[in-house]
Amino acid sequence: MTTVIIGAGAAGMAAAVAAARQGKQVLVLEQGRQPLRKLAASGNGRGNLLNAGPPRYHGGEAFAREVLARQPYETLRAFWQSVGVPLAEEAEGRVYPASRLASVAAEGLAQAAKRLGVRVQTDTAAIAVQPCAQALEVHALRAIRQPDTVLKSGRRKPGPVVRQEPCLYAAGQVIVATGGPAWPALGADGGGYALLSRLGHRIIPPRPALCALITDPGPLKGLEGLRVRAALSLLDAAGETLCQSEGEALFAADGVSGIAAMQLAREVRAGCTLRLDLRRAVMGTPGDAADWLAKREGETLGARLTGAAAPALAHALLDAAGLRATDAPAPKALETLGRAIECFEVAVNGTRGMEAAQVTAGGADTREFNPADLQSRLVKGVHAAGEVLDVDGDCGGYNLMFAVASGLAAGQAK
Repeated sequence: MTTVIIGAGAAGMAAAVAAARQGKQVLVLEQGRQPLRKLAASGNGRGNLLNAGPPRYHGGEAFAREVLARQPYETLRAFWQSVGVPLAEEAEGRVYPASRLASVAAEGLAQAAKRLGVRVQTDTAAIAVQPCAQALEVHALRAIRQPDTVLKSGRRKPGPVVRQEPCLYAAGQVIVATGGPAWPALGADGGGYALLSRLGHRIIPPRPALCALITDPGPLKGLEGLRVRAALSLLDAAGETLCQSEGEALFAADGVSGIAAMQLAREVRAGCTLRLDLRRAVMGTPGDAADWLAKREGETLGARLTGAAAPALAHALLDAAGLRATDAPAPKALETLGRAIECFEVAVNGTRGMEAAQVTAGGADTREFNPADLQSRLVKGVHAAGEVLDVDGDCGGYNLMFAVASGLAAGQAK
């Protein structure tokens, strides 16, 4: 009986390779025109495939850890090498293709599936999975297009869809690996939620993760394009800390991005405040900022920041403290400015949304799946893998790592 995989992303194609290596007949249904588009664009085009460090996940964190205990780092590293992708480790345990090209990893995975006889049918969207007496039925719509147009550049422009053709597939195993709705420009829409919901699965409402924050633009005036090292905290309306991160923050006219800020997006809610500890960016040390200022030379507050903070940042810090660059460095002024360096705060109005998010938080409730083989506890023969589940990881290769690990576990299921 055929294994039907819905979604030709990293999780789906890893599942396809794993299933085909066990001798299964494998059909992958992909609603887009091309498999593995998100993988080919991941990591700013460099393809951060794995992380050698401890797991860092949210949502179904315990579930993710158990999946990765069964499909550990060494196994995943060996998998990538088995599909012809040499690897190289960089700082913080981040593992990339040796070429530092995500497209090369996507090509290696696609070619491995092709060599194993995996059929990938594009332009085909699954609309329902139904249990039957002897099998599972997958109902789908296949887009029938007019011929492609060849442009002067040699590139092909897809022909328009002229009709949708109903398709029906019988399967002994179905693996839902459609991903979430993040990054829709690459074809994501979260369609797998509807498939699993119709089978009785609970869906944790999806929200953007790894996404820039939209903030009050006032405190950020003049900071556009400035990158700083900072410790960030996201506070709720009552001032309680929701989550924290540390690393690079990038200021824009209306918000803050960079890895450290993006990792807070999954917890954003109404009334949040972003607090940035800028001591390392200004002082180069996590010491007391007021003491540091007191030991600096200069007859004005502005002079005491000169050489340490970029002019725009110095201006923003003085504004946050309600001070002027020409003010004398009196003890109270030094204390107030020091507090602004340690706790630079800006109101958070939201995130840039799914259109700008790299990953989705939320998804199918992991309690309803077996972490050993990703099989549904509600419907025998139905599995789920990757971002369609309520698992999201920090930046650093964790999301692709879980996608491949869960895909392998589902594909290897007996």
